Amino acid sequence: MEERDLKKKSLRLGEILVEWGILDEEKLYQALKIQKESGKKLGEILVEQGFVTEKQVTEALAYEHHLQVVSLNDVQIEEKLLNMFSYQWLKRHNVIPFRLEGDTLTVAVNDPLNLSVLQEIRNRTGYRIKLVLATSKEIKEAINKYYGPLRSAQEAIKEIVIEKGKFQSTEKELSVKELEAVVQEAPIVRLVNSVIGEAIKQSASDVHFEPQRENLRVRFRIDGVLYERMIIPKELQSAVISRIKIISGMDIAEKRKPQDGRMSLIIESKEFDIRVSTLPDIFGEKVVLRILDKKSIIRPLESLGMEEKELKIVKSLIFQPYGMILVTGPTGSGKTTTLYSILNILNDESRNIVTVEDPVEYELDGINQTAINVRAGYTFATAIRHILRQDPDVIMVGEIRDLETAEIAVQAALTGHLVLSTLHTNNAPGAITRLLDMNVEPFLISSSVIGVIAQRLVRKLCPFCKREYIPSMEEKERILKDFSLNKEVILAKPQGCKECYGIGYSGRTGIFEILKVDDEIKNLILKRANESEITQVAISKGMDTLKISGFKKALKKITSLEEVMRVAFVER
Repeated sequence: MEERDLKKKSLRLGEILVEWGILDEEKLYQALKIQKESGKKLGEILVEQGFVTEKQVTEALAYEHHLQVVSLNDVQIEEKLLNMFSYQWLKRHNVIPFRLEGDTLTVAVNDPLNLSVLQEIRNRTGYRIKLVLATSKEIKEAINKYYGPLRSAQEAIKEIVIEKGKFQSTEKELSVKELEAVVQEAPIVRLVNSVIGEAIKQSASDVHFEPQRENLRVRFRIDGVLYERMIIPKELQSAVISRIKIISGMDIAEKRKPQDGRMSLIIESKEFDIRVSTLPDIFGEKVVLRILDKKSIIRPLESLGMEEKELKIVKSLIFQPYGMILVTGPTGSGKTTTLYSILNILNDESRNIVTVEDPVEYELDGINQTAINVRAGYTFATAIRHILRQDPDVIMVGEIRDLETAEIAVQAALTGHLVLSTLHTNNAPGAITRLLDMNVEPFLISSSVIGVIAQRLVRKLCPFCKREYIPSMEEKERILKDFSLNKEVILAKPQGCKECYGIGYSGRTGIFEILKVDDEIKNLILKRANESEITQVAISKGMDTLKISGFKKALKKITSLEEVMRVAFVER
Protein backbone atom coordinates (compact mmCIF):
# COMPACT_ATOMS: atom_id res chain seq x y z
CA MET A 1 0.00 0.00 0.00
CA GLU A 2 1.41 3.37 -0.92
CA GLU A 3 2.36 5.66 1.96
CA ARG A 4 -0.07 8.45 2.85
CA ASP A 5 0.97 11.74 4.45
CA LEU A 6 -1.54 12.08 7.29
CA LYS A 7 -1.69 14.32 10.32
CA LYS A 8 -0.26 12.82 13.50
CA LYS A 9 -3.58 11.86 15.00
CA SER A 10 -5.79 8.79 15.23
CA LEU A 11 -8.12 8.87 12.24
CA ARG A 12 -11.12 6.65 11.63
CA LEU A 13 -12.02 4.96 8.35
CA GLY A 14 -14.22 7.74 6.91
CA GLU A 15 -11.77 10.47 7.89
CA ILE A 16 -8.86 8.58 6.30
CA LEU A 17 -10.72 8.24 2.99
CA VAL A 18 -11.55 11.96 3.07
CA GLU A 19 -7.92 12.88 3.88
CA TRP A 20 -6.72 10.71 0.98
CA GLY A 21 -9.06 12.58 -1.39
CA ILE A 22 -11.00 9.41 -2.24
CA LEU A 23 -14.22 10.50 -0.50
CA ASP A 24 -15.77 13.92 0.05
CA GLU A 25 -17.42 15.14 3.26
CA GLU A 26 -20.93 15.13 1.79
CA LYS A 27 -20.76 11.47 0.72
CA LEU A 28 -19.31 10.50 4.10
CA TYR A 29 -22.23 12.28 5.81
CA GLN A 30 -24.71 10.38 3.58
CA ALA A 31 -23.04 7.05 4.42
CA LEU A 32 -23.00 7.79 8.17
CA LYS A 33 -26.70 8.62 8.00
CA ILE A 34 -27.42 5.27 6.30
CA GLN A 35 -25.23 3.53 8.89
CA LYS A 36 -27.24 5.03 11.72
CA GLU A 37 -30.50 3.77 10.17
CA SER A 38 -29.31 0.33 9.02
CA GLY A 39 -26.63 -0.62 11.53
CA LYS A 40 -24.36 -1.83 8.72
CA LYS A 41 -20.59 -1.31 8.69
CA LEU A 42 -19.46 2.00 7.20
CA GLY A 43 -17.07 0.40 4.71
CA GLU A 44 -19.83 -1.89 3.42
CA ILE A 45 -22.16 1.09 2.90
CA LEU A 46 -19.49 3.15 1.10
CA VAL A 47 -18.89 0.28 -1.36
CA GLU A 48 -22.62 -0.42 -1.84
CA GLN A 49 -23.23 3.25 -2.66
CA GLY A 50 -20.39 3.22 -5.19
CA PHE A 51 -18.51 5.98 -3.33
CA VAL A 52 -15.31 3.92 -3.00
CA THR A 53 -13.96 0.51 -4.01
CA GLU A 54 -13.58 -2.44 -1.67
CA LYS A 55 -9.82 -2.31 -2.18
CA GLN A 56 -9.74 1.35 -1.05
CA VAL A 57 -11.72 0.49 2.10
CA THR A 58 -9.32 -2.40 2.83
CA GLU A 59 -6.27 -0.12 2.45
CA ALA A 60 -7.84 2.51 4.72
CA LEU A 61 -8.67 -0.11 7.38
CA ALA A 62 -5.11 -1.42 7.16
CA TYR A 63 -3.77 2.12 7.71
CA GLU A 64 -6.18 2.70 10.60
CA HIS A 65 -5.24 -0.54 12.39
CA HIS A 66 -1.55 -0.69 11.34
CA LEU A 67 -2.00 -3.97 9.44
CA GLN A 68 -0.59 -5.39 6.20
CA VAL A 69 -2.77 -5.85 3.08
CA VAL A 70 -2.31 -9.11 1.16
CA SER A 71 -3.48 -10.26 -2.26
CA LEU A 72 -4.84 -13.78 -1.82
CA ASN A 73 -4.62 -14.32 -5.58
CA ASP A 74 -0.84 -14.65 -5.12
CA VAL A 75 -1.05 -16.92 -2.04
CA GLN A 76 -0.82 -20.75 -1.93
CA ILE A 77 -2.58 -22.13 1.15
CA GLU A 78 -0.60 -24.82 2.95
CA GLU A 79 -2.03 -28.36 2.78
CA LYS A 80 -1.85 -28.92 6.55
CA LEU A 81 -4.26 -26.01 7.12
CA LEU A 82 -6.98 -27.37 4.86
CA ASN A 83 -8.35 -29.89 7.38
CA MET A 84 -8.39 -27.51 10.36
CA PHE A 85 -11.58 -25.61 9.43
CA SER A 86 -14.85 -26.43 7.70
CA TYR A 87 -16.01 -24.70 4.52
CA GLN A 88 -19.25 -23.64 6.24
CA TRP A 89 -17.46 -22.09 9.24
CA LEU A 90 -15.01 -20.08 7.13
CA LYS A 91 -17.77 -18.95 4.78
CA ARG A 92 -19.95 -17.81 7.68
CA HIS A 93 -17.17 -15.71 9.24
CA ASN A 94 -15.43 -14.72 5.96
CA VAL A 95 -11.90 -15.37 7.24
CA ILE A 96 -9.16 -17.63 5.87
CA PRO A 97 -6.00 -18.92 7.62
CA PHE A 98 -3.34 -19.37 4.94
CA ARG A 99 0.19 -19.58 6.39
CA LEU A 100 1.77 -21.31 9.41
CA GLU A 101 5.29 -20.27 10.47
CA GLY A 102 6.47 -21.87 13.72
CA ASP A 103 3.67 -21.25 16.20
CA THR A 104 2.23 -18.25 14.30
CA LEU A 105 -0.83 -18.67 12.08
CA THR A 106 -1.45 -15.88 9.55
CA VAL A 107 -5.16 -15.20 9.04
CA ALA A 108 -6.70 -12.94 6.37
CA VAL A 109 -9.84 -11.01 7.40
CA ASN A 110 -11.80 -8.10 6.01
CA ASP A 111 -13.02 -6.94 9.44
CA PRO A 112 -10.12 -6.39 11.89
CA LEU A 113 -12.56 -5.76 14.78
CA ASN A 114 -14.12 -9.26 14.65
CA LEU A 115 -12.14 -10.32 17.73
CA SER A 116 -14.43 -13.18 18.79
CA VAL A 117 -13.70 -15.11 15.57
CA LEU A 118 -9.94 -14.59 16.01
CA GLN A 119 -10.19 -15.82 19.60
CA GLU A 120 -12.06 -18.93 18.38
CA ILE A 121 -9.31 -19.65 15.83
CA ARG A 122 -6.69 -19.25 18.60
CA ASN A 123 -8.62 -21.64 20.88
CA ARG A 124 -9.11 -24.22 18.11
CA THR A 125 -5.50 -24.30 16.96
CA GLY A 126 -3.43 -23.19 19.94
CA TYR A 127 -1.38 -20.93 17.65
CA ARG A 128 -0.56 -17.25 17.98
CA ILE A 129 -2.53 -15.25 15.40
CA LYS A 130 -1.03 -12.79 12.95
CA LEU A 131 -3.73 -10.65 11.33
CA VAL A 132 -3.62 -9.35 7.76
CA LEU A 133 -6.31 -7.69 5.65
CA ALA A 134 -7.74 -8.74 2.27
CA THR A 135 -10.85 -7.74 0.35
CA SER A 136 -14.03 -9.67 1.11
CA LYS A 137 -14.20 -10.78 -2.53
CA GLU A 138 -10.72 -12.31 -2.47
CA ILE A 139 -11.41 -14.09 0.84
CA LYS A 140 -14.63 -15.63 -0.57
CA GLU A 141 -12.82 -16.75 -3.73
CA ALA A 142 -10.00 -18.36 -1.72
CA ILE A 143 -12.49 -20.17 0.55
CA ASN A 144 -14.32 -21.53 -2.50
CA LYS A 145 -11.07 -22.54 -4.19
CA TYR A 146 -9.46 -24.35 -1.26
CA TYR A 147 -12.41 -25.43 0.91
CA GLY A 148 -15.37 -25.27 -1.51
CA PRO A 149 -17.83 -27.90 -2.77
CA LEU A 150 -15.50 -29.77 -5.17
CA ARG A 151 -12.79 -29.98 -2.50
CA SER A 152 -15.45 -31.28 -0.10
CA ALA A 153 -16.48 -33.83 -2.75
CA GLN A 154 -12.89 -35.06 -3.15
CA GLU A 155 -12.52 -35.35 0.64
CA ALA A 156 -15.80 -37.31 0.81
CA ILE A 157 -14.51 -39.70 -1.89
CA LYS A 158 -11.30 -40.33 0.08
CA GLU A 159 -13.32 -40.92 3.25
CA ILE A 160 -15.68 -43.42 1.55
CA VAL A 161 -12.97 -45.41 -0.24
CA ILE A 162 -10.96 -45.80 2.98
CA GLU A 163 -14.06 -46.99 4.91
CA LYS A 164 -14.33 -50.75 5.57
CA GLY A 165 -14.07 -51.72 1.89
CA LYS A 166 -17.87 -51.78 1.68
CA PHE A 167 -17.77 -50.44 -1.88
CA GLN A 168 -15.23 -52.92 -3.19
CA SER A 169 -18.06 -55.21 -4.33
CA THR A 170 -19.68 -54.80 -7.74
CA GLU A 171 -22.95 -52.97 -8.23
CA LYS A 172 -24.90 -56.24 -8.48
CA GLU A 173 -23.67 -57.51 -5.11
CA LEU A 174 -25.37 -54.72 -3.15
CA SER A 175 -29.05 -55.36 -2.50
CA VAL A 176 -31.61 -52.55 -2.68
CA LYS A 177 -31.85 -52.60 1.12
CA GLU A 178 -28.07 -52.28 1.49
CA LEU A 179 -27.99 -49.45 -1.08
CA GLU A 180 -30.74 -47.56 0.77
CA ALA A 181 -28.68 -47.74 3.95
CA VAL A 182 -25.44 -46.71 2.25
CA VAL A 183 -26.83 -43.66 0.42
CA GLN A 184 -28.10 -42.13 3.66
CA GLU A 185 -24.59 -42.10 5.16
CA ALA A 186 -22.85 -38.74 5.58
CA PRO A 187 -19.96 -39.10 3.08
CA ILE A 188 -22.23 -40.06 0.15
CA VAL A 189 -24.70 -37.30 1.06
CA ARG A 190 -21.82 -34.81 1.25
CA LEU A 191 -20.37 -35.98 -2.07
CA VAL A 192 -23.63 -35.53 -4.00
CA ASN A 193 -24.45 -32.23 -2.28
CA SER A 194 -20.95 -30.92 -3.01
CA VAL A 195 -21.17 -31.68 -6.73
CA ILE A 196 -24.59 -30.00 -7.03
CA GLY A 197 -23.40 -27.04 -4.93
CA GLU A 198 -20.33 -26.55 -7.16
CA ALA A 199 -22.50 -26.75 -10.31
CA ILE A 200 -24.74 -23.98 -8.97
CA LYS A 201 -21.69 -21.89 -7.96
CA GLN A 202 -20.31 -22.18 -11.51
CA SER A 203 -23.73 -21.28 -13.00
CA ALA A 204 -24.04 -24.65 -14.75
CA SER A 205 -27.36 -25.38 -16.45
CA ASP A 206 -26.88 -29.17 -16.41
CA VAL A 207 -24.84 -31.76 -14.51
CA HIS A 208 -24.03 -35.05 -16.26
CA PHE A 209 -23.12 -38.17 -14.25
CA GLU A 210 -21.75 -40.47 -16.95
CA PRO A 211 -20.75 -44.09 -16.27
CA GLN A 212 -17.51 -45.05 -18.03
CA ARG A 213 -15.75 -48.42 -18.10
CA GLU A 214 -13.30 -47.37 -15.36
CA ASN A 215 -15.09 -44.57 -13.47
CA LEU A 216 -18.05 -42.20 -13.17
CA ARG A 217 -17.38 -38.95 -15.04
CA VAL A 218 -19.02 -35.67 -13.91
CA ARG A 219 -19.43 -32.87 -16.46
CA PHE A 220 -21.06 -29.43 -16.13
CA ARG A 221 -22.73 -27.59 -18.99
CA ILE A 222 -21.71 -23.94 -18.61
CA ASP A 223 -22.99 -21.38 -21.11
CA GLY A 224 -24.01 -24.17 -23.47
CA VAL A 225 -20.69 -26.08 -23.49
CA LEU A 226 -19.81 -29.23 -21.49
CA TYR A 227 -16.69 -29.25 -19.26
CA GLU A 228 -15.36 -32.22 -17.28
CA ARG A 229 -15.24 -31.27 -13.61
CA MET A 230 -14.39 -34.44 -11.66
CA ILE A 231 -13.94 -38.22 -11.80
CA ILE A 232 -15.64 -40.43 -9.19
CA PRO A 233 -14.25 -43.96 -8.58
CA LYS A 234 -16.26 -46.74 -10.25
CA GLU A 235 -17.00 -48.46 -6.92
CA LEU A 236 -18.97 -45.38 -5.77
CA GLN A 237 -21.11 -45.19 -8.95
CA SER A 238 -24.05 -47.22 -7.66
CA ALA A 239 -24.24 -45.31 -4.35
CA VAL A 240 -23.97 -41.85 -5.99
CA ILE A 241 -26.65 -42.55 -8.61
CA SER A 242 -28.94 -44.21 -6.04
CA ARG A 243 -28.56 -41.16 -3.76
CA ILE A 244 -29.65 -38.85 -6.59
CA LYS A 245 -32.60 -41.14 -7.43
CA ILE A 246 -33.80 -41.22 -3.82
CA ILE A 247 -33.74 -37.44 -3.30
CA SER A 248 -35.51 -36.88 -6.64
CA GLY A 249 -38.31 -39.35 -5.88
CA MET A 250 -37.30 -42.22 -8.19
CA ASP A 251 -37.30 -46.00 -7.73
CA ILE A 252 -33.73 -47.13 -6.99
CA ALA A 253 -34.63 -50.77 -7.75
CA GLU A 254 -35.55 -49.91 -11.36
CA LYS A 255 -32.40 -49.75 -13.47
CA ARG A 256 -33.61 -51.06 -16.84
CA LYS A 257 -35.96 -48.21 -17.75
CA PRO A 258 -35.46 -44.43 -17.99
CA GLN A 259 -36.97 -42.44 -15.10
CA ASP A 260 -37.77 -38.79 -14.46
CA GLY A 261 -37.80 -37.00 -11.13
CA ARG A 262 -37.26 -33.60 -9.58
CA MET A 263 -36.01 -31.93 -6.42
CA SER A 264 -35.99 -28.40 -4.99
CA LEU A 265 -33.07 -26.74 -3.23
CA ILE A 266 -32.60 -23.40 -1.48
CA ILE A 267 -28.98 -22.23 -1.63
CA GLU A 268 -28.00 -18.84 -0.23
CA SER A 269 -31.66 -17.70 -0.22
CA LYS A 270 -32.10 -18.65 -3.90
CA GLU A 271 -34.56 -21.37 -4.86
CA PHE A 272 -33.56 -23.92 -7.50
CA ASP A 273 -35.73 -26.53 -9.17
CA ILE A 274 -33.72 -29.49 -10.41
CA ARG A 275 -35.19 -31.85 -13.01
CA VAL A 276 -33.54 -35.28 -12.99
CA SER A 277 -33.46 -37.81 -15.82
CA THR A 278 -31.91 -41.31 -15.87
CA LEU A 279 -31.04 -43.42 -18.91
CA PRO A 280 -29.81 -47.05 -18.92
CA ASP A 281 -26.26 -47.18 -20.32
CA ILE A 282 -23.92 -50.08 -21.10
CA PHE A 283 -21.76 -49.13 -18.08
CA GLY A 284 -24.61 -48.30 -15.66
CA GLU A 285 -27.21 -45.53 -15.43
CA LYS A 286 -26.48 -42.10 -16.89
CA VAL A 287 -28.05 -39.27 -14.87
CA VAL A 288 -28.57 -35.68 -16.00
CA LEU A 289 -29.64 -32.88 -13.65
CA ARG A 290 -31.19 -29.76 -15.24
CA ILE A 291 -30.79 -26.83 -12.84
CA LEU A 292 -33.54 -24.23 -13.08
CA ASP A 293 -33.04 -20.96 -11.22
CA LYS A 294 -36.60 -19.74 -10.63
CA LYS A 295 -35.67 -16.06 -10.70
CA SER A 296 -33.20 -16.05 -13.60
CA ILE A 297 -35.86 -16.84 -16.22
CA ILE A 298 -37.74 -13.56 -15.66
CA ARG A 299 -35.43 -11.06 -17.30
CA PRO A 300 -36.16 -7.63 -18.74
CA LEU A 301 -36.47 -7.73 -22.52
CA GLU A 302 -33.73 -5.08 -22.68
CA SER A 303 -31.24 -7.47 -21.04
CA LEU A 304 -31.53 -10.24 -23.65
CA GLY A 305 -29.12 -8.65 -26.13
CA MET A 306 -31.43 -7.04 -28.70
CA GLU A 307 -30.30 -3.93 -30.57
CA GLU A 308 -32.39 -0.80 -30.02
CA LYS A 309 -34.19 -1.11 -33.38
CA GLU A 310 -34.95 -4.80 -32.66
CA LEU A 311 -36.39 -3.93 -29.24
CA LYS A 312 -38.61 -1.33 -30.86
CA ILE A 313 -39.98 -3.87 -33.38
CA VAL A 314 -40.62 -6.52 -30.70
CA LYS A 315 -42.43 -4.06 -28.43
CA SER A 316 -44.59 -2.90 -31.34
CA LEU A 317 -45.50 -6.55 -32.08
CA ILE A 318 -46.35 -7.68 -28.56
CA PHE A 319 -48.81 -4.84 -27.99
CA GLN A 320 -50.87 -5.77 -31.06
CA PRO A 321 -54.40 -6.81 -30.03
CA TYR A 322 -54.19 -10.10 -31.93
CA GLY A 323 -51.95 -12.12 -34.22
CA MET A 324 -49.22 -14.75 -33.89
CA ILE A 325 -45.60 -14.15 -32.89
CA LEU A 326 -43.22 -17.07 -33.41
CA VAL A 327 -39.86 -17.51 -31.67
CA THR A 328 -37.55 -19.91 -33.49
CA GLY A 329 -34.22 -21.59 -32.91
CA PRO A 330 -32.75 -24.93 -31.83
CA THR A 331 -33.08 -26.40 -28.33
CA GLY A 332 -31.13 -24.31 -25.82
CA SER A 333 -31.22 -21.09 -27.83
CA GLY A 334 -33.13 -19.12 -25.16
CA LYS A 335 -36.62 -19.23 -26.71
CA THR A 336 -38.37 -19.88 -23.38
CA THR A 337 -36.55 -16.98 -21.71
CA THR A 338 -37.62 -14.62 -24.52
CA LEU A 339 -41.24 -15.79 -24.32
CA TYR A 340 -41.33 -15.44 -20.52
CA SER A 341 -39.82 -11.95 -20.77
CA ILE A 342 -42.60 -10.98 -23.21
CA LEU A 343 -45.26 -12.52 -20.96
CA ASN A 344 -43.87 -10.62 -17.99
CA ILE A 345 -44.34 -7.32 -19.88
CA LEU A 346 -47.91 -8.25 -20.83
CA ASN A 347 -48.77 -9.58 -17.37
CA ASP A 348 -51.18 -7.10 -15.75
CA GLU A 349 -54.67 -7.14 -14.27
CA SER A 350 -56.32 -6.29 -17.59
CA ARG A 351 -55.17 -9.45 -19.41
CA ASN A 352 -56.00 -13.12 -19.02
CA ILE A 353 -52.80 -14.93 -20.00
CA VAL A 354 -52.80 -18.74 -20.37
CA THR A 355 -49.83 -20.93 -21.29
CA VAL A 356 -49.69 -24.57 -22.39
CA GLU A 357 -46.22 -26.08 -21.99
CA ASP A 358 -44.36 -29.40 -22.06
CA PRO A 359 -43.58 -29.32 -19.17
CA VAL A 360 -44.16 -26.11 -17.17
CA GLU A 361 -40.53 -25.18 -16.44
CA TYR A 362 -41.10 -22.08 -14.30
CA GLU A 363 -44.07 -20.86 -12.33
CA LEU A 364 -45.11 -17.31 -13.22
CA ASP A 365 -47.21 -15.32 -10.74
CA GLY A 366 -50.43 -13.99 -12.22
CA ILE A 367 -50.32 -16.28 -15.28
CA ASN A 368 -52.39 -19.45 -15.76
CA GLN A 369 -50.16 -22.37 -16.77
CA THR A 370 -51.07 -25.87 -17.89
CA ALA A 371 -48.90 -28.81 -18.96
CA ILE A 372 -49.72 -31.29 -21.72
CA ASN A 373 -50.10 -35.00 -20.95
CA VAL A 374 -49.88 -37.01 -24.17
CA ARG A 375 -50.66 -40.33 -22.44
CA ALA A 376 -53.93 -38.89 -21.19
CA GLY A 377 -54.72 -37.48 -24.64
CA TYR A 378 -54.10 -33.90 -23.48
CA THR A 379 -52.03 -32.52 -26.39
CA PHE A 380 -51.16 -28.96 -27.42
CA ALA A 381 -54.10 -28.94 -29.84
CA THR A 382 -56.56 -30.23 -27.19
CA ALA A 383 -55.26 -27.74 -24.64
CA ILE A 384 -55.67 -24.74 -27.02
CA ARG A 385 -59.29 -25.77 -27.73
CA HIS A 386 -60.07 -25.75 -24.00
CA ILE A 387 -58.07 -22.55 -23.37
CA LEU A 388 -60.18 -20.72 -25.97
CA ARG A 389 -63.24 -21.38 -23.75
CA GLN A 390 -61.42 -19.68 -20.84
CA ASP A 391 -61.76 -16.15 -22.27
CA PRO A 392 -58.01 -15.61 -22.86
CA ASP A 393 -56.35 -12.45 -24.15
CA VAL A 394 -52.88 -13.97 -24.61
CA ILE A 395 -52.10 -17.63 -25.28
CA MET A 396 -48.57 -19.04 -25.14
CA VAL A 397 -48.17 -22.44 -26.84
CA GLY A 398 -44.92 -24.19 -25.90
CA GLU A 399 -44.26 -25.52 -29.40
CA ILE A 400 -46.06 -25.98 -32.74
CA ARG A 401 -45.24 -29.57 -33.67
CA ASP A 402 -47.94 -30.61 -36.13
CA LEU A 403 -50.62 -29.38 -38.52
CA GLU A 404 -53.46 -29.72 -36.00
CA THR A 405 -51.70 -27.52 -33.42
CA ALA A 406 -50.66 -25.04 -36.12
CA GLU A 407 -54.20 -24.66 -37.49
CA ILE A 408 -55.80 -24.18 -34.06
CA ALA A 409 -53.12 -21.65 -33.05
CA VAL A 410 -53.68 -19.75 -36.33
CA GLN A 411 -57.45 -19.74 -35.76
CA ALA A 412 -56.90 -18.40 -32.22
CA ALA A 413 -54.74 -15.59 -33.65
CA LEU A 414 -57.41 -14.76 -36.23
CA THR A 415 -60.21 -14.60 -33.67
CA GLY A 416 -58.85 -11.78 -31.52
CA HIS A 417 -56.09 -13.42 -29.44
CA LEU A 418 -52.38 -12.72 -29.22
CA VAL A 419 -50.67 -16.11 -29.68
CA LEU A 420 -47.01 -16.71 -28.82
CA SER A 421 -45.29 -19.94 -29.78
CA THR A 422 -42.04 -21.58 -30.87
CA LEU A 423 -40.82 -23.52 -33.90
CA HIS A 424 -37.55 -25.32 -34.56
CA THR A 425 -36.19 -23.54 -37.64
CA ASN A 426 -32.78 -22.13 -38.51
CA ASN A 427 -33.89 -18.56 -39.17
CA ALA A 428 -36.90 -16.22 -39.14
CA PRO A 429 -38.06 -16.67 -42.78
CA GLY A 430 -37.74 -20.43 -42.23
CA ALA A 431 -40.68 -20.28 -39.81
CA ILE A 432 -42.96 -19.19 -42.66
CA THR A 433 -41.79 -21.99 -44.98
CA ARG A 434 -42.09 -24.53 -42.12
CA LEU A 435 -45.78 -23.63 -41.70
CA LEU A 436 -46.25 -23.96 -45.47
CA ASP A 437 -44.54 -27.37 -45.33
CA MET A 438 -47.00 -28.38 -42.60
CA ASN A 439 -49.76 -27.64 -45.14
CA VAL A 440 -51.12 -24.58 -43.38
CA GLU A 441 -52.87 -22.50 -46.06
CA PRO A 442 -50.84 -19.44 -47.19
CA PHE A 443 -53.78 -17.05 -46.70
CA LEU A 444 -54.07 -18.23 -43.05
CA ILE A 445 -50.36 -17.67 -42.43
CA SER A 446 -50.32 -14.20 -44.04
CA SER A 447 -53.41 -13.18 -42.04
CA SER A 448 -52.25 -14.48 -38.65
CA VAL A 449 -48.43 -14.28 -38.32
CA ILE A 450 -47.35 -10.74 -37.46
CA GLY A 451 -43.70 -11.37 -36.60
CA VAL A 452 -40.96 -13.98 -36.21
CA ILE A 453 -37.99 -13.80 -33.82
CA ALA A 454 -35.09 -16.17 -34.63
CA GLN A 455 -32.37 -16.35 -32.01
CA ARG A 456 -29.19 -18.02 -30.78
CA LEU A 457 -27.14 -17.65 -27.62
CA VAL A 458 -23.47 -16.68 -27.84
CA ARG A 459 -21.07 -16.78 -24.93
CA LYS A 460 -19.85 -13.40 -23.69
CA LEU A 461 -16.12 -12.86 -23.38
CA CYS A 462 -14.90 -12.66 -19.79
CA PRO A 463 -14.42 -8.92 -19.09
CA PHE A 464 -11.41 -9.64 -16.84
CA CYS A 465 -9.24 -11.52 -19.32
CA LYS A 466 -10.48 -10.93 -22.90
CA ARG A 467 -7.65 -9.90 -25.21
CA GLU A 468 -7.94 -7.51 -28.14
CA TYR A 469 -6.27 -8.36 -31.45
CA ILE A 470 -6.20 -7.28 -35.09
CA PRO A 471 -7.95 -9.97 -37.14
CA SER A 472 -6.40 -11.76 -40.11
CA MET A 473 -7.24 -10.73 -43.66
CA GLU A 474 -9.55 -13.75 -43.99
CA GLU A 475 -11.48 -12.75 -40.85
CA LYS A 476 -11.73 -9.14 -42.01
CA GLU A 477 -13.08 -10.15 -45.40
CA ARG A 478 -15.70 -12.33 -43.78
CA ILE A 479 -16.97 -9.38 -41.72
CA LEU A 480 -16.59 -6.72 -44.40
CA LYS A 481 -18.90 -8.68 -46.71
CA ASP A 482 -21.73 -7.44 -44.49
CA PHE A 483 -20.34 -4.17 -43.11
CA SER A 484 -18.97 -0.95 -44.45
CA LEU A 485 -16.43 0.15 -41.86
CA ASN A 486 -14.36 3.32 -41.92
CA LYS A 487 -11.97 2.32 -39.16
CA GLU A 488 -9.53 -0.47 -38.39
CA VAL A 489 -11.29 -3.65 -37.25
CA ILE A 490 -10.29 -4.76 -33.75
CA LEU A 491 -11.77 -7.93 -32.24
CA ALA A 492 -11.31 -9.74 -28.94
CA LYS A 493 -10.64 -13.36 -28.07
CA PRO A 494 -10.90 -15.50 -24.92
CA GLN A 495 -7.92 -16.09 -22.66
CA GLY A 496 -9.05 -17.66 -19.36
CA CYS A 497 -8.59 -16.56 -15.74
CA LYS A 498 -9.79 -17.44 -12.25
CA GLU A 499 -12.88 -15.26 -12.67
CA CYS A 500 -14.17 -17.43 -15.54
CA TYR A 501 -12.71 -20.74 -14.22
CA GLY A 502 -10.19 -20.68 -17.07
CA ILE A 503 -12.89 -20.81 -19.78
CA GLY A 504 -12.45 -17.31 -21.24
CA TYR A 505 -16.20 -16.72 -21.42
CA SER A 506 -18.70 -15.72 -18.75
CA GLY A 507 -22.46 -15.62 -19.31
CA ARG A 508 -24.39 -15.51 -22.58
CA THR A 509 -26.32 -13.02 -24.65
CA GLY A 510 -28.69 -13.34 -27.57
CA ILE A 511 -28.23 -12.63 -31.26
CA PHE A 512 -31.48 -12.04 -33.13
CA GLU A 513 -33.06 -12.03 -36.57
CA ILE A 514 -36.46 -10.29 -36.42
CA LEU A 515 -38.90 -10.51 -39.31
CA LYS A 516 -41.86 -8.12 -39.22
CA VAL A 517 -44.62 -9.38 -41.53
CA ASP A 518 -45.71 -6.34 -43.56
CA ASP A 519 -47.79 -6.18 -46.76
CA GLU A 520 -44.87 -7.07 -49.04
CA ILE A 521 -43.97 -10.14 -46.96
CA LYS A 522 -47.67 -11.14 -46.88
CA ASN A 523 -47.77 -11.07 -50.68
CA LEU A 524 -44.70 -13.31 -50.82
CA ILE A 525 -46.38 -15.77 -48.45
CA LEU A 526 -49.52 -15.85 -50.62
CA LYS A 527 -47.29 -16.67 -53.60
CA ARG A 528 -45.62 -19.48 -51.58
CA ALA A 529 -42.26 -17.75 -51.97
CA ASN A 530 -39.26 -19.74 -50.78
CA GLU A 531 -37.09 -18.91 -47.76
CA SER A 532 -34.40 -17.19 -49.83
CA GLU A 533 -36.87 -14.79 -51.50
CA ILE A 534 -38.43 -13.81 -48.16
CA THR A 535 -34.94 -13.33 -46.68
CA GLN A 536 -33.79 -11.01 -49.47
CA VAL A 537 -36.87 -8.77 -49.15
CA ALA A 538 -36.56 -8.68 -45.34
CA ILE A 539 -32.86 -7.72 -45.55
CA SER A 540 -33.69 -4.96 -48.03
CA LYS A 541 -36.12 -3.60 -45.41
CA GLY A 542 -33.41 -3.49 -42.73
CA MET A 543 -33.58 -6.92 -41.08
CA ASP A 544 -30.28 -8.05 -39.55
CA THR A 545 -29.59 -11.75 -40.13
CA LEU A 546 -28.31 -13.86 -37.25
CA LYS A 547 -24.85 -13.65 -38.80
CA ILE A 548 -24.93 -9.82 -38.96
CA SER A 549 -26.30 -9.60 -35.40
CA GLY A 550 -23.44 -11.83 -34.24
CA PHE A 551 -20.80 -9.83 -36.14
CA LYS A 552 -22.06 -6.63 -34.49
CA LYS A 553 -21.49 -8.17 -31.07
CA ALA A 554 -18.04 -9.38 -32.11
CA LEU A 555 -17.13 -5.87 -33.30
CA LYS A 556 -18.28 -4.49 -29.93
CA LYS A 557 -15.99 -7.12 -28.29
CA ILE A 558 -18.96 -8.63 -26.43
CA THR A 559 -18.20 -12.03 -27.94
CA SER A 560 -15.58 -13.56 -30.23
CA LEU A 561 -15.79 -14.13 -33.97
CA GLU A 562 -15.23 -17.87 -33.38
CA GLU A 563 -18.24 -17.98 -31.08
CA VAL A 564 -20.48 -16.28 -33.68
CA MET A 565 -19.34 -18.76 -36.31
CA ARG A 566 -19.94 -21.66 -33.92
CA VAL A 567 -23.62 -20.87 -33.36
CA ALA A 568 -24.83 -18.87 -36.34
CA PHE A 569 -22.54 -18.97 -39.34
CA VAL A 570 -24.51 -19.68 -42.51
CA GLU A 571 -23.29 -18.41 -45.87
CA ARG A 572 -26.04 -16.59 -47.77
